[in-house]
Amino acid sequence: MNGVDLARRATAEPLLRLLAHGFATEYHRRPEAVWRAPYAFRLTAPAAPPHTGTAPRAGGVAAANWHVAAAVAPREDGMLRCGSLHHPAETAELPLTGPAGRAPGWAARPYAALRALAAAGVGRGGADLQLNATLPDAVGLSAAEPLECATALAVASVHADRGGCPPARAQLARLLAAAVPGDDALRRAVLFARSGQLLAPDGSSRPLRSPDGGPPPSLLLVTARLATGGPTATATALATAVHDALRAGAWSASWPGLRPGRSVLLAMPPGRRAAVRSAVADACRRGDLPVPRFLRITVADAARRED
Repeated sequence: MNGVDLARRATAEPLLRLLAHGFATEYHRRPEAVWRAPYAFRLTAPAAPPHTGTAPRAGGVAAANWHVAAAVAPREDGMLRCGSLHHPAETAELPLTGPAGRAPGWAARPYAALRALAAAGVGRGGADLQLNATLPDAVGLSAAEPLECATALAVASVHADRGGCPPARAQLARLLAAAVPGDDALRRAVLFARSGQLLAPDGSSRPLRSPDGGPPPSLLLVTARLATGGPTATATALATAVHDALRAGAWSASWPGLRPGRSVLLAMPPGRRAAVRSAVADACRRGDLPVPRFLRITVADAARRED
């Protein structure tokens, strides 16, 4: 299916249809590939019940059911034209070889990824690129790694469509790690995740299970809104909310990224989700913190082509 078909297909995901339409509007031609790449997150696996003889489970990374997307068509002049649905006034035209151009902030990492691919012989002819991310930065899930992967996979795929030899995902992961410093574990989840699976640091995967052998945990991402008292008051109220969430039945709480922030990922029995939400909201109100943003997370598959 080409990009125009994707834009007009009533059953296609609306944001992907919008991206394909936006590409055609911006560049006056159809995208030749549309890729989606999941946001990724870190998860501390719920601890086993005491006195069961079960070894503690190490944490890992996984892909979320929220994604970024990239639409692309090849060029022949060695230039990258890039745009974003979120930054319509900041399009740029940048060289993929030779001295680097000055990319807008949102395009810097995808641009570095494509320059690394061009140096490896993939997509040197250039590309028209349009990007979209479904979640605001405030949610706390990094868009950097999925945007880099979606961009690189999209350009490599149109290169392959024209008889090229695209890098395997493992090679692509190495190229990106060398060219675009970031969270390699999250990038691995974007490229290799499987639905319902947690990827361990050694590259192995295992089903995400509850510690009591019941249904898989329900995951809830809680993002605090800034308190009037500033970052310290926000952090204090969030810590209280996590404490109350654990008392209300959540199994674990972990930072979804490499560093602490305003977002906490809670794992809980599916039947306790409403109670945990209520406990978190009440704790925030007591701490003079606005009710936080709640986002349900399921463990999804790796990046894939949509067109």
